Amino acid sequence: MLTQNNDWMVLTTINAPRHIMVTGDDLEAWLRDRSAGDMSLVDTMGLQAFFYECDLGAQLGFLQGRHIPVKQALAALDQYVRPGFPKGFHFPLDAWAA
Repeated sequence: MLTQNNDWMVLTTINAPRHIMVTGDDLEAWLRDRSAGDMSLVDTMGLQAFFYECDLGAQLGFLQGRHIPVKQALAALDQYVRPGFPKGFHFPLDAWAA
């Protein structure tokens, strides 16, 4: 179920190339790191699509709608996505870290 207006934009972007659909609850769990340290439960490609392909406004709207602090989302970015990109690569959400 889509609980926020920005869920549609975010989930459409993430699910475009997928066979098994990601839900807003899935994404929220990955961003909150509810996987209890089990990286196999976190879909790093889904997180990559969120941080790299989704519009910044949709990202911020999703985070705000789900009451996820930007700092917490940045921690998920650092743990799961950033290591796969060149050193010094800046994601749109990095501008909100300051």
